[in-house]
Order: sequence, then structure tokens, then C-alpha cells
Amino acid sequence: MTDTRNHAIDFVKGICIIFVLITHYAWSSTERLRYLFPFWIEMAVPLFMIISGFVNSKSYVKHGITNLEKAYDLKNISSKIVRYTVPFAIAFFIEEIVCGVLGMIDITVWQAVSSFLSGGFGPGSYYYPILIQFVFWFPIIFVIVKKYDFKGVLICAFINAAFEVLKSAYAMNEECYRLLLFRYTLLIAFGCYLAIGNSKINKKTSFVMVVAGITYIIVFCYLGFTPPVTNYWTGTCIWACLPIMPISIPLLKSEKLKNSAVEFLGKASYDIFLVQMVYYNGADIVYKMVDNRALQLLINIIICVSVGLVFYFVEKPVTKFVAQKLNLSV
Repeated sequence: MTDTRNHAIDFVKGICIIFVLITHYAWSSTERLRYLFPFWIEMAVPLFMIISGFVNSKSYVKHGITNLEKAYDLKNISSKIVRYTVPFAIAFFIEEIVCGVLGMIDITVWQAVSSFLSGGFGPGSYYYPILIQFVFWFPIIFVIVKKYDFKGVLICAFINAAFEVLKSAYAMNEECYRLLLFRYTLLIAFGCYLAIGNSKINKKTSFVMVVAGITYIIVFCYLGFTPPVTNYWTGTCIWACLPIMPISIPLLKSEKLKNSAVEFLGKASYDIFLVQMVYYNGADIVYKMVDNRALQLLINIIICVSVGLVFYFVEKPVTKFVAQKLNLSV
């Protein structure tokens, strides 16, 4: 039987989750710039957004979801919410205990509810709220791209840019901004386009995107200028992510990116991500025991990956059990 699975998807996700573990180490701002993090390490989550758009578009096509009515089917929406929520709820419960023991928080009912809705405490804690928003925002992006092809991507780029402008006009604070999915609209749309688009992006367009993005990163990350609109999360804003979009094309469609170990990390990437959120709350304990920074980073990766893989096997049956009780599939 011919293997039709896209190995590149899980491979890239596996590499990206390692990048996430690396970026959440205790780097200084100077070190991040010195090691060129804005050009590669910090592109992990943007790549995850492109992949999410790509994979979900393929799933929609496979299951015959062609309009908003089908996309917003209650079972379809509920299944995705359960898939994201059950693992997060388990990780969040453990995180509450860890933070409580370390004296980082005073555990109250209101504080627990508020923290749950905002994604918890650790690095990357915005990701769960982003995923829940994705469940409801993605169908609209999909329909736009499906109807207008590459023009649909441009429409989504306009929506993304308009969000940045409105954010600045209404003085939205950074904490609110980080929790909103709209800042990733263009990336998700681009993932959709790679999955279902009818036309191809020419080399000239790709070149312009790469040059424009690199120029933005150099000017606003390295030369110290403050961008007039995209002043939050400058390194992963709509303009900074332009280079990774054309680069993602050969990555996601490659037939050579195959490695069972890396692909397995990709499959368990969400679980590893949740584990690192909990782990980094208490990583200072490791840093006090080990002086060597390279060894500290290696220990972080080993612990998060190992525990994350265990968590992957533990939460899968739990999530499936909850889904079955609700008469859902995950």
C-alpha cells in the first residue's frame, strides 16, 4: 500500500517544538539578537499557524466541508474544543499545584477560572486561548480563501493589518493583544492557500516577501526603531513573518523530510508544549543546580520532551474517553 501521509507536516512540527523549548530558555535580549532568533527560532509559532491552516483545510476538503453551515456544525466544533481542552485542563491543574507549592500564586476560585481562560501561567500560555479562537475563526478564513483563492489571502492580510491599526487606535494593552488570534490571520490564510489554492506564488512575489520581512526585522529588531503600528510582539508580527511564508512552501510539500523520531515529536507537539509551560515555572531549580548554560538548555529539552511524550500517551485515552461520553470523535 502506498504511503500517502504527509511526513513533512509532523517533521516540521517536531523541529518547531524544539525551537519553542529553546526560545523559552532564559536568554537575554542581546543573546536572542546575537544568535539571530528572529530569523529562525522565533518563527516556530508562526509556522505552527501556517500548518494549522494547511492541515485543517485538508481535513475540511476530506470531509466535504465547503460552507460555514457545515463548518460550524455543533459536533465538529465541540470535537475540536474537547481535543484542545482536555490536555490543557490536565496540564493546568498540575500547573496550579506547582505554582501554589512554589508560592508563585494564591490559589482562589476566581484566580483559577481567570487563569484557565487566559491560558495559565507559563511561557506560551496564550496558546490555548488562541486554539479555541481558531476553532471559530478558521471556518471564515477557509471560506474566504476557497472562494477568492490568492485574493482571499490578500483579504485576510488586510483583516490582519486592520486589526493591528485598530489595536493601536484603541490603545489595546499587550496582554490582551497576545491572547487574540487575529494577529495570525494572514499566516492561517496562507496555510489554507497552500492546501487548497488553485494558483502558484511566483518567485518574484516570494522574493519581495522575504526581502520585506528581513528588512522589517533588521530595522525594528536590530536597529532599535519602534514600529508605528505593530509595536507589540514585533518579532512575530504580520510583517516579520513574511519571509517564513514562502519558505514554508517547500517545507510542507517536501517528500524528503522524513524521520520517525522527529515526526513523533511533531505528533506529540501539543503535549510537549503544555508540559514546557508547567516545567518552566520551576526551571530555576535546575539552573541553581547546574551552572553550565548549554547543559541547562539540554536538560530543559530532555525533560520537556520526555515528560511530554509520556503525557501524550496518558492524555490520549483520557481525551478519547471524554469525547466518547459526549458522543464526539477526536
